[in-house]
Amino acid sequence: MSTFAVFGMTLALAMTDARKATGITRPNPKTGHPPIALTEEEWLEKVKYNAMRIMTGVKVKQLSPMFDAPQLAEKFIEIARKSGDCRDLRIRAKRTFVDAQGEPVINPKTKAPKVGWVEWPASSASVAA
Repeated sequence: MSTFAVFGMTLALAMTDARKATGITRPNPKTGHPPIALTEEEWLEKVKYNAMRIMTGVKVKQLSPMFDAPQLAEKFIEIARKSGDCRDLRIRAKRTFVDAQGEPVINPKTKAPKVGWVEWPASSASVAA
């Protein structure tokens, strides 16, 4: 069963998110007038600025497919670090959430245990950099 994945942020993913979130217009300083369309250069500058804001933030996304073993996820982290700018690369495992007493947390609507991503104990290879 595949239960491990790598989460983090890469510059390429940040650029993709910034392209989606950056508008193509800016407000008109004259009240009551329609917004002003950005030129392509202005838009690209805003996209780069937003991507840098994303890279300095704390939001992470799933970068890898799901793996059967944490060793495969560690290999993915090694390759990702060599391929470009990235941050906060961590291995997470899909597990059932438990409360303070060790009992599974039950979803009141579905009556099934809640399952989600939790941090996997980091080895020395995945903590470096």
